Amino acid sequence: MENQSLTVNVLEHCGVSPPADTVKVTSLPLNFFDLMWLTFHPLGRVIFFDFPYSTSHFIEHTLPNLKTSLSLALKHFTPLAGNLVAPCDTNSNTEFLFRYLDGDSVSVTVAECTDDLDYLIGIHARDASMLNAFVPQLPSATCVEISGKKCSVAPVFAIQITVFPRRAICIGIRSAHAVADGSSLFNFARAWASINKQVGLLDAKDDINELVTSDGFQIPSFERSSIKDPHDLSTLMVKVLGPRITEQIEKLLPQEDIVQDSTKIMVKTTFFLTGGSIQDLKKTILTKRPTITYLSSFTAACAYLWTCFAKTRATIGGEVHNLDECQNFGFTMDCRARLDPPLPASYFGNCLAPCLGVLTGRVLVGDEGLVAAAEVFGNNISMKLKGGPLHGSDKWLDDFAGAMRGEWTIGIAGSPKLDYYNDIDFGWGKPLKFEFVEEPLSMSRCKDSNADLEIGIVLPKNEMDVFSTIFAQGLQSFNT
Repeated sequence: MENQSLTVNVLEHCGVSPPADTVKVTSLPLNFFDLMWLTFHPLGRVIFFDFPYSTSHFIEHTLPNLKTSLSLALKHFTPLAGNLVAPCDTNSNTEFLFRYLDGDSVSVTVAECTDDLDYLIGIHARDASMLNAFVPQLPSATCVEISGKKCSVAPVFAIQITVFPRRAICIGIRSAHAVADGSSLFNFARAWASINKQVGLLDAKDDINELVTSDGFQIPSFERSSIKDPHDLSTLMVKVLGPRITEQIEKLLPQEDIVQDSTKIMVKTTFFLTGGSIQDLKKTILTKRPTITYLSSFTAACAYLWTCFAKTRATIGGEVHNLDECQNFGFTMDCRARLDPPLPASYFGNCLAPCLGVLTGRVLVGDEGLVAAAEVFGNNISMKLKGGPLHGSDKWLDDFAGAMRGEWTIGIAGSPKLDYYNDIDFGWGKPLKFEFVEEPLSMSRCKDSNADLEIGIVLPKNEMDVFSTIFAQGLQSFNT
């Protein structure tokens, strides 16, 4: 891997608010779906687009439209411009909520970069920390007194727009997970892009507010009174997570930089699972376990990745990693359409049920590792499909006790159902590259094929070399 330097020059810092007198939602209480993510680190995403124009052209013609369209999008997605209000004392009866007040805004950073774009958006092993330069940090929280009680008021969303002169534009987004899940953030990105495309076609004399439509995105729904909390999870989560909430919510710091140990070089690599390879995986699993309760392309891919991680750890760790220790692999299920009553696809917030697989390294590296992993996922999802997504929700926090104990744990960010490559168009064409920034494992639909999966992985350089070999050789063996 080549050593790369990176220079990003900040051109402007500003705040963008929804248009005056258009805000429909000013307060939104957190429910248990949101509270579950309250102590999770903010997520960073970057989307690169082709942009064959100069920086001056960008500043004069493109940036004003981006700010206008962002403001119009925030008219619908107001909580993103507001703040999380959380009691500093989690034992108080003060409610957690998202609040928007007149004058609140999204922090926007505008920057320029003249470095090697091809290196940044490549699929090869590259410095994992470099994409951080294109995603802003969330502004710091402040401590205020509300109704006589000390509360933390924390921004939940920030944007960076970086121009690569005559090459590209990068849209970088940082969001607190508690405010919105991937589906809600994807709908926002579609809204901003769709509105920007329309604004770019308008004449200066046109009334923007009348001409901009919601074609290309869904007007978000904030109605959450129908969501049932069968086990009073809201109270349970605040009680269990209380100490961590108190420690983290006041500062709401982003995740620590990936490069924490100077002796380890962390690299990011993009892998692909083709539709053909996925079918080979499913065929292998079904041949060995024809009675498996549930098997999809997604769960087959997750099972394979889990075994690759386990084999990598066994190869690199030697005697350091005990093969009889548990290894945890998690992902989430969108519950919107599966709740009773169901929520609309446009529901804004979090609506995810955790799905966690736990197996020992010895099982995962064995001949039956792929099948065992797929069966664990299949059983987990099958129970939620039959009993409802909240089936077993009283044990959700228990499911993650292994991670709390320090067991090896990894989770997937993103979803192939959220098609950034084909559904996000600011008027510059399809994205060149979409990526999560810090996440050790992410998945999305492939740029050039709806049947293929694009997988982003971050590992130490020596582990990545081993993982890459295991990943490629494993697929080859399933295709023989």
